Amino acid sequence: MAIKWGYSMNAWTHEENSVRKDRNERTFKVMSAGKFKGVELQVGSGRWNPLGRPLIISQIYGSREEFDAYLKGLGIEQIITWDYNPGMMCGEEGVMGRNPSDPAQHEGIVAAVEQFVEFLSKVGAKIFVVRPMNSYWQVAPVTDDKILAAAECWNKVAAMAAKYDVKIMMRPDWFCAANSRHAIDLLMANTDPNQVGLCINTGELAMVELDPVELYEAYADRVGLIQLKDARVADTLQEYKKPFAEEIIKNGGEREIDRWFWEMGRCEAPGLVDFKAMIKAAKDHGYDGWVVVEGDESPDPPASVLFNSWYVQYVLEKV
Repeated sequence: MAIKWGYSMNAWTHEENSVRKDRNERTFKVMSAGKFKGVELQVGSGRWNPLGRPLIISQIYGSREEFDAYLKGLGIEQIITWDYNPGMMCGEEGVMGRNPSDPAQHEGIVAAVEQFVEFLSKVGAKIFVVRPMNSYWQVAPVTDDKILAAAECWNKVAAMAAKYDVKIMMRPDWFCAANSRHAIDLLMANTDPNQVGLCINTGELAMVELDPVELYEAYADRVGLIQLKDARVADTLQEYKKPFAEEIIKNGGEREIDRWFWEMGRCEAPGLVDFKAMIKAAKDHGYDGWVVVEGDESPDPPASVLFNSWYVQYVLEKV
């Protein structure tokens, strides 16, 4: 089977990711026109992400089934997954964030996740993507005990998700406390191989000088999702360790980087990610799942869809 191509909603601001159907329709039509047949939704809260919760989707579209049918009518054949950050503030749940490294919070995380997993099961999706640990600066010092506690959290979530025939995919990112090869290996070694897998995000791994292709090769049998985006420069100063490190996305950090993440093949200087090697490795291992393209930091999300679409059609599909 061939690789299936999808696109993430993470590039769209709340003005486009909206309670207004006309704005949403424009977003999804652009994805469809770019020949992306799946969409990755982002778990969110309130006005910051109106399509971030099953209840709000039902309020806008009538039900999850009607939303799924609406997407299919626009050429989006599959809701691939939700992407979940347990540390985010959530007004609907009355929390400022939850911590997978704290066993006392595991029950709350399992309960919070179930609504999304149930939603996915009803629309034929098979994976749920999670950020395995909170931001490095929130967890530090990052110890093996904290990593193991996070692994146990996702085992508990996976046991719940298995009832819905959904698997958990851990997605380490640039700012995440599990952004080292040691942490990733420890998480993988201590989670259920049948129910917990790995999501490879090329740009996020490149930011912390991890080779996404090498990591994929090491865990190919457990990779359930690949996310593609490019990066121009790595965080060699390890600014992710600073308090409120995520602010450097906006202010550029000490080096005043104007934009960290880029469309595929469009960095002003050669990008850090070898996308052709990534897709070749996936094909060599018989990967037939979804590959989701992301457009982080795009000043023009629809234009980014088209740039990425060209690269998929005329470069990656020829690998």
